[in-house]
Amino acid sequence: MHPQVEITVDGNPVAGGFYERLVSISVTDKEGVASDAFQMELNDGPPQFLALPRKGAIVDIRIGYGAARSLGTYVVDKVSAKCLPYSLSISGKARDMRDSKAKERKERHWDKKKVKDIVSDLAGDMGLSASVDSEIGEHEYEWFGQQDETPIHVLRRLAERHNGLFKVKDGRLIFSKRGSGNAASGSFMGSVVVTPPRIIQGTCTFEANDRTKYKKVVSYYEDKDKAKRVEVEADSDADGDSVYRIAEPYADAAEADKAAQSKAKDLKRGEGAASVAVIGDTAIVAGAPLLFEGVRPGLDGVPYIIDTATHTYNKKDGYRTAISAKLYDGSSAKKKSGGTDGAANDNTPDGKVADNAPDGTPATPSEWNNTRRYGRTDEN
Repeated sequence: MHPQVEITVDGNPVAGGFYERLVSISVTDKEGVASDAFQMELNDGPPQFLALPRKGAIVDIRIGYGAARSLGTYVVDKVSAKCLPYSLSISGKARDMRDSKAKERKERHWDKKKVKDIVSDLAGDMGLSASVDSEIGEHEYEWFGQQDETPIHVLRRLAERHNGLFKVKDGRLIFSKRGSGNAASGSFMGSVVVTPPRIIQGTCTFEANDRTKYKKVVSYYEDKDKAKRVEVEADSDADGDSVYRIAEPYADAAEADKAAQSKAKDLKRGEGAASVAVIGDTAIVAGAPLLFEGVRPGLDGVPYIIDTATHTYNKKDGYRTAISAKLYDGSSAKKKSGGTDGAANDNTPDGKVADNAPDGTPATPSEWNNTRRYGRTDEN
């Protein structure tokens, strides 16, 4: 089926002649705070030159088969024109991340407030609504401060401490658990499953990195009552022989523990990566689980989390989606819960290690194989 592209600028659909001039368009969707972006290339020249879009113009980009789906709303921040031969390049970043309110510094603090309350207040400062992962959102701070910082800086600190990430998309600030494959609501997004018929030849690669393995991660907090520094440990890799120490002090034992656990998971994610380009699909988004099926032993069934999804359309190749992904950390997905028969929660992911997987590969949660994302819209 032939893909279609629909573009509006400041709410107005572009004229039909625009699509005749369109050479290529790409939209990059990144996990976390990195701003999503678009790039557009067009043919230009006499007798009718294209009108130059104003910087700050709002661009909505839709692509798909049959019914086009939105890939986001962006603000034009750069227009470049070349002459003889003539061409026009237009680029921009995600709309909400450019708001000046996100860069305003402030000093204040929260007493006995949960993460979801703090995030909601920060989102409100930026004129946004908030969607916060329920597991992260329930953690309560005795005291948490914003010290001459922008909302973005505070959100980044919170994300690092709670193994989370945040993203601003279509008027909402989404604060979710990193590498879980869940939307901010806590519901499972569904897995992107890549099979040979979907792969663009020559684009599929994967690696298992032999990086320094850390047996433990150590953080610390200052015990004010005892006037001493107290260390908190988190297990990282049973095969490791080094200790990773976090220099930043934390307010209490609970916060230090969360920071250590978060860093342990982040180190695990650095042990493997995969990349592939497939037939374009707007259901492929950053943060979604990725599985390969029927490609080769050692890759099939290994759990990855999509780090970047780049959607590209041009007249020669049509619509493609390039994926880069990192190895799942082995513990961020939804935990197995006790059943109605009274069985206890064993607090471990329900799954198994893929056949022929490299040593150290984490188990793939069973939900990843049972719920696929084909053709689904982004639940975020």
